[in-house]
Order: sequence, then structure tokens, then C-alpha cells
Amino acid sequence: MKKLILSIALVTGFAITTQAQDATLGKPSNEQKKQHSPEEHAKKGAEWATKNLGLDASQATKWQSAALTRITANAPLREKLKGATTPDDRKATHQQLKANMDKFDAEVSTFLTADQKTKWEKLKADKKAQHKAKKNGKAAEEVDLDPEK
Repeated sequence: MKKLILSIALVTGFAITTQAQDATLGKPSNEQKKQHSPEEHAKKGAEWATKNLGLDASQATKWQSAALTRITANAPLREKLKGATTPDDRKATHQQLKANMDKFDAEVSTFLTADQKTKWEKLKADKKAQHKAKKNGKAAEEVDLDPEK
């Protein structure tokens, strides 16, 4: 009887251990994630901007249009980056992506109010600080993202 209980406990322990070590358990893989169309992505971006920047309806429409232009221009560049490229090709592609983002920023700046522009610049600066912290191996919480302190 002792051997039976011990063997059941041992088998259960191994089963629990193997499940606990499976890092992808419950997480969808990249193939399983839903791929949004450019229109959906632009709409989601406009909703985010409306929530975080306080855009009105006409501003949200303009944001969505500018985002759709940027997304469709960046799509082939992002696909190019997924393939095998040389370091020079990658650098040139990243410069093109940056140029597209700068064009988007310029277009967005034309219809944002002064307060919204301030919020937008602060959000971009915070995101840049988080990216630098991640690149340098620090957790995002370790970086002081509030410049007013």
C-alpha cells in the first residue's frame, strides 16, 4: 500500500513539474496571435490617442488617416527586416522607418493643440526612455520616467 501511494505521489510530482516548466503554457505563439489589418491597427491607434491625448472626433479621424498612411508605408519595410539582410541594408531600412515616423509626427502636429502636443512629446520621451532602459538591460521600473521629480 505504501509503495502504491508513493508511486502515485511521485508520478503526480513529475507531471506538475513538467507543466510548471513549460514557459509557453497558456501563451499564444506568434502564429496564433491575431494579425490586425492596417485599418484595424490605425483605428486602434486613434482610440489610444483619443484616450491618452483627449482628441475630438475630427482629430481622431485625421490621426487614423495619418496612422494608416504610416502603417502601409512601413509594412514592406518591416517584411524586409524579417528577411536576411546585411547590416547596411538594415541601417538604411531603419532610416526609412524613422523618416516615415517623422512624417507622421509632422502631420499629427498640424492638428494637435498645444496641450496635446505637450502630452504627445512626453509620451514619446517616456517610451524612448523605456526602450533605452530595456536595451541597457534595466527593468522599466528602475528608470525614472517622471522628469518633474
